[in-house]
Amino acid sequence: MNILVTGHKGFIGQNMVTHLARLGHAVTGFEWGDVLPEIQEYDQVIHLGAISSTTESNVEKVIAQNYKFSCNLLDLCLTYEIPFQYSSSASVYGLNLQFTETSPVDPITPYAWSKYMFELYAQHKNPLPLRPVQGFRYFNVYGLHEDHKGNQASPYHQFAKQAQKTGIIKVFEDSENFLRDFVPVETVIDAHVRFMKLDISGIWNVGTGKAKSFLEVAEEVAEKYNAKIEYIPFPEHLKHSYQRYTCADMTNCYKAYSGA
Repeated sequence: MNILVTGHKGFIGQNMVTHLARLGHAVTGFEWGDVLPEIQEYDQVIHLGAISSTTESNVEKVIAQNYKFSCNLLDLCLTYEIPFQYSSSASVYGLNLQFTETSPVDPITPYAWSKYMFELYAQHKNPLPLRPVQGFRYFNVYGLHEDHKGNQASPYHQFAKQAQKTGIIKVFEDSENFLRDFVPVETVIDAHVRFMKLDISGIWNVGTGKAKSFLEVAEEVAEKYNAKIEYIPFPEHLKHSYQRYTCADMTNCYKAYSGA
């Protein structure tokens, strides 16, 4: 197929483009600020481009890139009847402890709000699209090509860099009680590829269905690099917005896979 991937220079985008090309697809990349190609030339659009920093405080910037541009791109795909996939985020669940796609949402940050707002737009803009409109709520993704993400990189990446550089991994106090569904980027790419074969629309969680503490991740990395673990105080500015637990309910995703 001829596929357009937005955000192709980002962490997940780089992995996506490499994998799709390996499968034999023709892939065109797009980044914010580029001239958008003629959409009607493509068989599939995979929209990954976004301000991905969960701590970005410039609301207008987040809304412009994560919401308004996404709406415009979706409108074009609906007009030309092009299958559309987009990345959402488990951050829409906020501090809730239930993680089915129909669970209550509680977006806290501008980033989370932008993702949830676009989910609503995609669902209500055209409730019965002629071609699939598929959204994926990524949980905590990690893997190759995280170098540019800085402090937004996954614990796996940050801990490995610390271990290699100093031999010491720094974790927040109480890290054994903060758990996440850490999902390999390969699992995320696989979800997109599988759903490209399905003529269904909706929103699905993409994780592993298992939660692991930050301390467990640190211990894994410490063992690999023979590093030590050091505890540091938990930042005050994160205390009221930091998710204590996430774990994807993968029931609906796995049901969909059975049809792929």
